[in-house]
Amino acid sequence: MKNMTLTATLTTLICTPVMADNHFDPDPFIGGSVIYSKMENLDIAGADIDDTGDLGNFQDDRSSWKAFAGAWLNDWVGIEGQYIDLGEYKDSGFKLDADAKTATLMVGLPIGDHSRIYAKGGRMWWDADLKAPLGTSASREGSNPFYGAGVTVALMPNLNLRAEYERAQFDADHIKADIDFASAGLGFMF
Repeated sequence: MKNMTLTATLTTLICTPVMADNHFDPDPFIGGSVIYSKMENLDIAGADIDDTGDLGNFQDDRSSWKAFAGAWLNDWVGIEGQYIDLGEYKDSGFKLDADAKTATLMVGLPIGDHSRIYAKGGRMWWDADLKAPLGTSASREGSNPFYGAGVTVALMPNLNLRAEYERAQFDADHIKADIDFASAGLGFMF
């Protein structure tokens, strides 16, 4: 909650001068992407797990999707929220199904009309359902830091191609892991 309050405060401080200056109209956007993911640095109860099998590689069966919406408040600063389907992982009778929501502050460098290189950072709120053999199940939720970088390239005046690489660092219930997301998608600017 403190991080969300800090993000809102920083956004207000940055945006207030922008909103007062009528020379720039914010660029709101929405879109969606296909995600490929991998897991690294898995640690369960203090024990490093070196072999994560297919989870440690970008695989087609580790694909999922996300939807995003936000606004570039000026040429250099934007805000964004995402819904991410983290995908479903199955192995040896275990099934993990997770999703997440993010809130991020973005800092960009314009490289043309509606095109830019950017970095972003914020918070991810996630929940996961685990099903094990013999009908055992559990649910977990938490929040962790989230950051990344990307590029948008204008295909048409209101349509962008978007490529990103993002990382979330999970640390909950004696389980730690870094999950990387590579994504490509389309964004529509109003």
